[in-house]
Amino acid sequence: MGETWIVILSIGYFLATLSLIAALIFLIVVAVELRRGINAFKEFLNSTKTKLDPAIYEAEKVIQGVHASVEDINNVTEKARELASIVEKLTIVIAELVETVDKVKSSISIRSNALKTAISVAASVFLENLKKGGK
Repeated sequence: MGETWIVILSIGYFLATLSLIAALIFLIVVAVELRRGINAFKEFLNSTKTKLDPAIYEAEKVIQGVHASVEDINNVTEKARELASIVEKLTIVIAELVETVDKVKSSISIRSNALKTAISVAASVFLENLKKGGK
């Protein structure tokens, strides 16, 4: 019975050693494949970065152009507001000028009518005095 145990233990030891060697070979293969996968992933990231860098650069340029355009539009809008304000003030000034011209016109018309009336009355009185004999 002692020899049977030795044979069984030897076979068990042999199988354990064989399993350990198979596990080590499997782990080495897995490590090599993981290394290849990691290298392929790094290469993918590098090529993606290389391809995306020009696109990112162009996008930044476009964003800067849009920002400059927005600033220009803001400046134009501000100038348009200032122009509208000036036109509004000019309209008020012109309306006041027209009103002043109308008042001056009306005043000149009244004075003209008064002068005509005064001349007419003076001529009438003068003619009346001439008819009466120059008194």
